[in-house]
Amino acid sequence: MGRVTSFFQGELSSVSRVMIVIATLTLLPSIFLPTWNITLHAPQYPEGLTLVIYPHTVGGQLDEVNLLNHYIGMREITPNEFPEFRLIPFFILRFFAFAVLAALVARIPIAAIGYLDFVMFGVVMLYTFQHWLTEFGTQLSPAAPIDLAPFVPRFIGTTHVAQFSVSSMPAAGGILMGIAGLMGPVVLIYEWRRRFGSRTPAPST
Repeated sequence: MGRVTSFFQGELSSVSRVMIVIATLTLLPSIFLPTWNITLHAPQYPEGLTLVIYPHTVGGQLDEVNLLNHYIGMREITPNEFPEFRLIPFFILRFFAFAVLAALVARIPIAAIGYLDFVMFGVVMLYTFQHWLTEFGTQLSPAAPIDLAPFVPRFIGTTHVAQFSVSSMPAAGGILMGIAGLMGPVVLIYEWRRRFGSRTPAPST
């Protein structure tokens, strides 16, 4: 525990501070870019129908998708359907503040708190997204023109539903958030190796 305590009481190197700044600059555009894409393919839609989830709304071919959803008893998707996603810009700005503070004061504890905050946010958002997919896919109206068994689309990957394939993938904003998130372990490993990687254990007597 001594090394761990010493590590988290230490200061960030200039290299790590630069990496944190790069991660922050990578993260900022995701406020405006689409976060997630959901694309439906079928023989009658060879080019696919796409829903685009932004931090503040849902776009893409929403009317066409809702028409298809009506036939299988899925409730209508509206731009206000995912209120949690509208929190993304505020959380990104909070991560930005943590990163700038960590880079300025060069303290590992601040960087660690900011990164844990980012990870918890990512886990909650993915869980929430899967929850919505489950709710939409399993709560089908029994009065729908087409009788379809309940299903749960994957939040990453492709799900086959009747003659449709539903592909769900992160869009540009989601990818940038993932890249920024990977910088945390890179900084952690770099700082640990900088402090302890070159040390050799004392010979036993």
